[in-house]
Amino acid sequence: MAKLDNPWRALGLVSVLGLDFAICVVAGFMIGRYADRLLATDPWFLLIGLITGIAVGVYTVYRLIRPYL
Repeated sequence: MAKLDNPWRALGLVSVLGLDFAICVVAGFMIGRYADRLLATDPWFLLIGLITGIAVGVYTVYRLIRPYL
């Protein structure tokens, strides 16, 4: 089990968690929006992309914090 004794390391981990989650959600949203425009299937691929982005974001955050649990 890893420790976060250094406050700078803890701050870095927290900022990476937020940034990683945001990137996953925005990427899912953008890919879904692009697929909707390409296939003319308004809101369906956007919703699928958004939900997938949220799921991937949660999974990557879990993977990042798992050594500290």
